[in-house]
Amino acid sequence: MPSGSGLSEARARSRRQQPDASVRNHLRARTAQAHARLDDLPVFHPILAGHADWPDYVRLLGAYHAFYTAACQTLHAGYRELLPFGVDPPEREPLATLAGDLLALGAQPAGPAPRLHATTPARAVGWVWVVEGSSLGAVVIDRALDALFGARRDGRRFFEPLPNKGIRWNGVCASMEGYGQRRDALECIAAGAQEAFVFIERCLRYAHYDV
Repeated sequence: MPSGSGLSEARARSRRQQPDASVRNHLRARTAQAHARLDDLPVFHPILAGHADWPDYVRLLGAYHAFYTAACQTLHAGYRELLPFGVDPPEREPLATLAGDLLALGAQPAGPAPRLHATTPARAVGWVWVVEGSSLGAVVIDRALDALFGARRDGRRFFEPLPNKGIRWNGVCASMEGYGQRRDALECIAAGAQEAFVFIERCLRYAHYDV
């Protein structure tokens, strides 16, 4: 779920390429403040500025690993809800990819992932919207990591942009429009999206891994 200062531009370009839709507009409006806080978290600054060291990067991986460890069941529930709309879980499983990146860098977990309370299926759909949208910014982080990795790919697979990311995001957005028409679903999706932003912010502020 990549994010960070400078990644909003990538998301904005994607939004400009798509027609306005009431469900997406509603979700963006409900999560705008949380989104802005996430984009400016200090954990992203050294990486996007091109002067990160290995502990900086491992800290970022650790934060995402903590998030996906705690959120995996919620995300699975959200993807199950969206299956009738043609949205499957990503082929590149995030938690396994993060574990592989950490292993490639010799990193070890520093502690258990934060606890996450159970949520409803409709709210879980909001979590899917957040992680799928945030992944659009992966190309920005991947490009910035060249300063640390050079041409090396091992250890940075989580941030490699998917080749079909635009098509996939269009499908996710279409599914939100369909699912959001269900009774009471729209407010539940929005509440879930807010929960997801708050939780990833918590992980990015406090999670860390030891090298």
